[in-house]
Amino acid sequence: MNDANNLDSLKLREDQLKARKGELSRLIGEAKKNGSDAGELIVEMGVVSAEFKEVTGKIKDFKKAQRQPVGQSSDVLSDGPPDKAKQAEKLQQIVEEVSSAPQILGLAVKAFRVVEVDSEPGLRASWEEYVDQHLQASPYHKLWVKSFVESVYGHPCRFICALDESNRVVGILPLTQLNSRLFGNFIVSAPYFNYGGILADSKQVAQMLLADAVRWRDQVGASHIELRHLTTSNLGLPQRTEKLTFWLALPEREEELWLSFKPKTRAQIKRPQKEGAEITIGGAELLNDFYAVFARNMRDLGTPVYGKNFFHGFLSSYGESARVVIGRLNKTVVACAIVIGYGRRMEIPWASTLQEANSSGINMLMYWEILKFSIHQKYQIFDFGRCTEGSGTYKFKQQWGATPVRLHWDYGLAEGRDAPKLNPDNPKFKLVIAVWKRLPVWLTNTVGPLLVKYLP
Repeated sequence: MNDANNLDSLKLREDQLKARKGELSRLIGEAKKNGSDAGELIVEMGVVSAEFKEVTGKIKDFKKAQRQPVGQSSDVLSDGPPDKAKQAEKLQQIVEEVSSAPQILGLAVKAFRVVEVDSEPGLRASWEEYVDQHLQASPYHKLWVKSFVESVYGHPCRFICALDESNRVVGILPLTQLNSRLFGNFIVSAPYFNYGGILADSKQVAQMLLADAVRWRDQVGASHIELRHLTTSNLGLPQRTEKLTFWLALPEREEELWLSFKPKTRAQIKRPQKEGAEITIGGAELLNDFYAVFARNMRDLGTPVYGKNFFHGFLSSYGESARVVIGRLNKTVVACAIVIGYGRRMEIPWASTLQEANSSGINMLMYWEILKFSIHQKYQIFDFGRCTEGSGTYKFKQQWGATPVRLHWDYGLAEGRDAPKLNPDNPKFKLVIAVWKRLPVWLTNTVGPLLVKYLP
């Protein structure tokens, strides 16, 4: 077979794989929407994506060879302008691979016992290794969360893992109990953060971990267990899916991301630069500036604020992959954020801009600088953090061209209990929020940390 026939054959296979990928993406979406098990479809998607990548690579090599004059070395030739459509598709594959991966794998694995991570030597190292290899793992599945929560707030934590017959970790579940007269007694995996829940090699393993968590729930008299899964667990639990996050696939170069934005977005980023806006990315030395903006903005939103010790503990527990960002307008700090990197993903769990500075567009510049920083740090996905569909925050995140990813939070309810409604959208909190907005910042900074430690 000559080169032309070879290339035609590869292009045909490329079209077939592309069509199958589209079909699988649709089927996975339908399965997730209906609560069906999409494990086999996701596995096939991985296989098809891998072959698609291999085939497109071969096509590229053929085209490159055809452009190369006889006797000229291939390393001095340029590939020419990139194929934007293919680049976008390649980046989107990364988002789909991670956001569609199951928390609970479909492997034929059995768990023989469930133990606490600190009960036996060597389990901590095995736990960390298991989390690092699981596609759905988040930084909040790691053991630093246990020491952080225990040291900052003193909440009881049970980080349990399932072991097979050879004492190999085949599933994990980090649990924290929050217990107060004001907000109730419940268990969360993981509180204060967007992700958590069960990571397991099979449904049987997940069910054993859940059964152990339920026993602890009943032992301490908790009303429910909240499992903050990204994808559906198929455990048959009551579930809430109204919250979303946005994930943006990051290219290798900032120029490519810049060109992907709409002209309006680029103009909004440039405008605050003309007004002398400055963005600084650093460490704990910026925390005082961060907290001054963050605490005031939380007051303006009617939300209790974490104490400064919470953020100190967070930064010191997680290390260099957590960074503090501040934005200055005319030398005054008016915007702030904290970003955290893990695996392929950079996440922004906290960000604020003072209301009087919103019109300057400095939040657009701050996010652009954070996105550039994420690219330079070699992350492949940027996570904009959770929001409510249709909200102002939702629209802000949507304009960056990111993909909405729906969160799936499962609830292990005690008998006779309903799913909790501890969120600002609950009508019963409207009066409290209205009053909170009118309080002086010094008072909300004093009272807020005493309340928010018991809010998940």
